[in-house]
Amino acid sequence: MPHFFNSRAFSYGKLKALLRLGGRAGEEAGSSPARSVQTFAEGLHAARRTSQKRAKKISALKSEVSELKAARTKDKRLVHYLVSDAFDMRGPWVTGVRIDGKTYGRATRHSSPRLREFFEAFPEASRGRILEPGSLEGAMTLELARRARAVVGLEGRPQNVERAEFLKSLFGADNVAFYVTNLEEDGLSSYGKFDAVFCCGLLYHLANPRAFVERAAAVAPNLYLDTQYARPDWELVERDGLRGWVRTEDPQDPQSGLSGTAFWPTLDELYRLLSESGYGTIVTLARLPDNRHGPRVHIAASYLSGQGFSAP
Repeated sequence: MPHFFNSRAFSYGKLKALLRLGGRAGEEAGSSPARSVQTFAEGLHAARRTSQKRAKKISALKSEVSELKAARTKDKRLVHYLVSDAFDMRGPWVTGVRIDGKTYGRATRHSSPRLREFFEAFPEASRGRILEPGSLEGAMTLELARRARAVVGLEGRPQNVERAEFLKSLFGADNVAFYVTNLEEDGLSSYGKFDAVFCCGLLYHLANPRAFVERAAAVAPNLYLDTQYARPDWELVERDGLRGWVRTEDPQDPQSGLSGTAFWPTLDELYRLLSESGYGTIVTLARLPDNRHGPRVHIAASYLSGQGFSAP
């Protein structure tokens, strides 16, 4: 017969209670060895059946989870195809939009420090009203809308506004409004007052940058400006009291201005323009003199007291 090597006395009663075999009161004391072995075997069999049932349930659950994962993957592929077709129908795009790890529209999407610079320079713009002149296809506008209370995007080309409205619907950005307008002529005041103006890649496409900056100053106390400027050694002319360079524009190019020419002030003249337009504090956030499209600068200008220029 088998031997149990245990320093403590083996208690069949404890094992029986553990297996929940049950029994009448006093049965343990009067049961025969054969009856005890049979009862023990029945308990093991019942435990084995319970374990098998649990294993089947676990297997069924695993199978169900696998089916759900496969269905979700299939749904993601279907959504990807639908979104991709929707972007293709509205192309060609200038900007790239990233959704669930995939880029739609333009094949590449470049990261930019401009949003970070803007909100760091003007924290009051968070949960405030922002004006974005030159909103193009609305990709940056929607990024602004994630933190602002309301954003107004102004764009000169109707097809760009159509793409922007598509993105607005796709992301459910109810706090964004887009308008088609000629920013060479629009006075900006009809859209109300704003906490800040976010102006990227627009000023160097305008024939009269002085008029635009003065209009922007009239609707918001803060201006974030990302623009290109002329070098002093270029062939400069004077326009509207500013020294700068005249650049030929192609209105048929979706990334060009609506006028035949654009005027780039020199950097010193750009600072003077901002000061004369009422901005008391002008901070240079970044200078990119070797930019391949021409020297570029990021500026934060505001009506705060005190006047001066701050280099990065």
